[in-house]
Amino acid sequence: MPVSAQEKARPIFILSTGRAGSTILTWSLGQHPNIIPQEESNWLGPFAIDAAVGYKRGTLRGERGQLSANFIERDELLAALGDAIDRLLVSHRHKFENPDLRGRAGWALPPFPVSRAENEPKRRWVDGTPEYSLYVCALRKLFPEALFVHLVRDVADVVRSLLNFRPYGNRLVHTEQEAYEYWLRRARAGVEAERAYGPQRVYRMQYADLVTQPDKAMASLLKYVGEPYAPECLEPLKVRINSSEVGARFDERDPSTDPEVREQAKLLSVDLLTAPPPRAADPGTAAKLEADFDQRVEYFSALEGRLGEATDLIRRLQQEGAVIPTPSSG
Repeated sequence: MPVSAQEKARPIFILSTGRAGSTILTWSLGQHPNIIPQEESNWLGPFAIDAAVGYKRGTLRGERGQLSANFIERDELLAALGDAIDRLLVSHRHKFENPDLRGRAGWALPPFPVSRAENEPKRRWVDGTPEYSLYVCALRKLFPEALFVHLVRDVADVVRSLLNFRPYGNRLVHTEQEAYEYWLRRARAGVEAERAYGPQRVYRMQYADLVTQPDKAMASLLKYVGEPYAPECLEPLKVRINSSEVGARFDERDPSTDPEVREQAKLLSVDLLTAPPPRAADPGTAAKLEADFDQRVEYFSALEGRLGEATDLIRRLQQEGAVIPTPSSG
């Protein structure tokens, strides 16, 4: 039976440059009776590309191929996969927060409640993976009804936080220049998503508003995502989690940083913090993102073929007695 429009997946994705408050905003929205907070996933964007590669593989034989013979379109397949993922995540909500299951796995409980009462509907979920700023078109393939929140924070604060952030003991960036480049790539992607899909799909939110006027900021955000106001969404904002713990005396300035890169980032940051977002979607930018998605699919499709050719060549050379050198670790 076809999934009705009301039953279709309507997840919320928080787009950010990282170190911009996406984690705490995810858990804040997740306190709403109808929204499940999710740990960062980081697989859905690449999965959409993989699924599109699979569709290409499944239609190569034309009328002799299963997908083609059933007149299944690519976007139809990806949206059906997205609906299945949505149902699976929603149905596993109680497992996600089950202390016995998590204890047996050696995992800590989530930092905030997932459900506050058994009768909460929790029909939607929110994901704050920063990398998804680079996969908005792919995510829309899986979830055509998804909404996106572009969370922006002053670049100087993000750079300082990036340089002091060490998840699992590893640094995301090592230099001030890397931090600015990291920020620029994701901020530009967020801007492009705003232009492509307009304010009905991408909502720009200021991190500073969450800090200085949380009640007003949360009320506006919940109105945008189509959910009634819930004061419990403010509770996580009172707690500091996932912090980089930037010291007051920390100085991020590095004389080797390209001043042009620093200036580009600062100008874009000012624009995001002061200029209004686009008033309407731009079909030209949307078409560009669509073309970028298709290009990624073609790249990985061709990569699969080249891998097969390389494997065949190595096998043939080994059969002929050739010595295949092992790649140097140095």
